[in-house]
Amino acid sequence: MLQIGAYFAPTIQPAVTTPSLAASSALLGTSNTVDQGGGWLYHLLVKLGVSPDTATTVTDLVIRPLSILVVILVALIIARYGAKVIRRLLERLADQTATRSGSPRAGARVATMSGVVANVWRFFVFVVAGAIVLGLFGINLTPLLASATIIGATLGFGAQQIVRDYFSGILMTVEDQYNVGDSVTVGGVTGVVEDVTMRLTRFRGVDGTIYIIPNGDIRLIANNSRGWARAIVDLTLPGASAADLDMVRGVIEGAAHEVATRPEFAAHSTEPPRVVGLLTADASTITLRVMLLTVPSQRDVLTRALREAAVTALAKAALWPAEVSPPSTGS
Repeated sequence: MLQIGAYFAPTIQPAVTTPSLAASSALLGTSNTVDQGGGWLYHLLVKLGVSPDTATTVTDLVIRPLSILVVILVALIIARYGAKVIRRLLERLADQTATRSGSPRAGARVATMSGVVANVWRFFVFVVAGAIVLGLFGINLTPLLASATIIGATLGFGAQQIVRDYFSGILMTVEDQYNVGDSVTVGGVTGVVEDVTMRLTRFRGVDGTIYIIPNGDIRLIANNSRGWARAIVDLTLPGASAADLDMVRGVIEGAAHEVATRPEFAAHSTEPPRVVGLLTADASTITLRVMLLTVPSQRDVLTRALREAAVTALAKAALWPAEVSPPSTGS
């Protein structure tokens, strides 16, 4: 009996286990093929009795190219019509900005800006489409996306000031806050804008100094070249002039009218000059103000001419300069 058991044991055990292991391996291999082939068409073909190799070939040669073609077509449609929508929105904003600011260059600037934004949109759409196509080819994008996320976060954190400058430049361009040639005041410094980029604004001060300011650092800007302006002159007179303010006003107003009717200023003086009246007064002096409405480009020149004419007229009327108290002398 021991000999019979020893004889049959080695033969029965391999006969039972070996085919089962082979079958398990075959089943595992088939399941791996199914998982790797993937796709609804592959499973459908396998269920219909098509061999796994044929199903994989059909999937690779038919479904995958069609999927890639569909992705490309959809990306082209989204890129094209998305760019059109962006252009229309920015053009509508340009019309509103041009109406508010009265600048003829606003439309051209926003048209240029809309082209840049449309190109950025197209680039973003094609990058996403390219990632989808790579995924359809079976390329694992997880490590690439993880690396890109880390690199992007690092660059964004390190270059956040530059990003802010560019965003501020885009908004200033779209809103047409100022143009080249405008007289502006930034941070207490007044000058004429010579160059505007997406990141920097360069303007020249009155003394010829060039100032370069990142757009992200501009928080308050005064544009002295839009719409209308006022030439304002304050005149300090002797306190005794308060006895006849009507005569003083008449002298100043006559000088202002003479300036406003000069040939070089008549076309730019849109309203008659106006003497505001008494601003301040103390024991020895009084201060009056005269204003003349004009255009921004003529304000400084008109202010100087108005001050000169008023002082000359007051001097002829023996009302200028203001009296200065004599120094006291000791006994």
